[in-house]
Amino acid sequence: MRINRDRLNPLYDQYSNEENRLTHALLHTIGPSQWLFSRFLKEIVGVSELAPRESYEISTQKVPFSHGDTDAREIESIPDAWILSESSNLGIAIEVKDKKNALRLNQLRGHANRIADYRRQYLLVITPDLREPSKIEELKHKERRELNIVWRSWAEVHNWLVRLAGKRVSGRPMAAFLISSMLHYLERRSEVLGFRGIKFPHGFNVLDAKTILNSMMEELEGTVKKHYKDLVKRRPAITTFFQDAVWDCFGSEKGFTEDIHITLGINERAHDISITIPNSARQAWKRLKEVFSEERDQDDLFFILEDLRNQIPHLFVEFNQRHFIAQKIGVRDGYMEFDIDTLGAPFRKKNSKAKEFPVWQSAIREAILHKKRINGQVMFKSRFFFAETKGIDKPEFIETAKTTIKAFKPLYNFLRKPS
Repeated sequence: MRINRDRLNPLYDQYSNEENRLTHALLHTIGPSQWLFSRFLKEIVGVSELAPRESYEISTQKVPFSHGDTDAREIESIPDAWILSESSNLGIAIEVKDKKNALRLNQLRGHANRIADYRRQYLLVITPDLREPSKIEELKHKERRELNIVWRSWAEVHNWLVRLAGKRVSGRPMAAFLISSMLHYLERRSEVLGFRGIKFPHGFNVLDAKTILNSMMEELEGTVKKHYKDLVKRRPAITTFFQDAVWDCFGSEKGFTEDIHITLGINERAHDISITIPNSARQAWKRLKEVFSEERDQDDLFFILEDLRNQIPHLFVEFNQRHFIAQKIGVRDGYMEFDIDTLGAPFRKKNSKAKEFPVWQSAIREAILHKKRINGQVMFKSRFFFAETKGIDKPEFIETAKTTIKAFKPLYNFLRKPS
């Protein structure tokens, strides 16, 4: 197998466009190693037959008039990259995106036309989307049968490289170096990979926290909409608390300040998933006051909280009093937060490190019953401390987050029950 990289721009000839940098890095990963190149064609593109003596040419869009093109006016589109073999009549056009929901059908059809003269035709599309974009399905219905349309997510490409690094590169130092370098680059470009766990190898910072939280919110949106029909909106942007915490939420059409919502937050020590009763959620506050006025209703609430506590590592309750400067800058006037284990049985587990201090139950009751003419908010928080939560730094933690969100449903329903 011969790989011609003459039309591939030099490794250190970087693009200013971030999307093109992804393409550039990918081709420079697979190009120098015949073993890695053949694995890519077979396992990512899906090319079933590779002849060992074939010659392949790879190039990027910086050379748009190669491969028989002579007139720029006749070119419908320029793929981000090409892999071509004239001897085996193989044409692969590659389109790369670094943002979700960014595909354009006309562009993809133009790419397909560029390789129509090859007997074996492949259009490879790589995007950050969590699932196959609808434009790919639409293209499959409209295009000719001879065209093989292949969609991969960047997360799939990352996982493929991880598998290669873990099992197959023994005795192949060049391939090992190329794979390691591309994995490092992709992990720096975490916005294209989706949720990869909550981790701060170089210490907490809000920019990384926002990227992580946004990827979580995107992956959890389907779960929230499935189990909470009213929670259909996110905030316009992720909010920063000073420089040590970020948060976002799933709220109703009324707006997140007007009704109960689900809040997700990341700070220096932990990740919280919470049910929030904001100040302006009048019906929910009326319900809360009724619950804490009647012993039977209060017992029902604590029975639900006991069941919730059994499903999560920690359950905290918060009461927060604030006022706002110019309706934008929140100033905390008073704050109370306690681990529900401090109330003792039945919440406190044998291995709990929280000491019993049941006075908190009276404190939260009094705060709720006497809330009047203040801006007050209550939160019920599931908390995952980084130092003790196994697997929080792995992509699989998203399943724990989904389970936690579903576990809040009885509490959500109870608080929304009409007065």
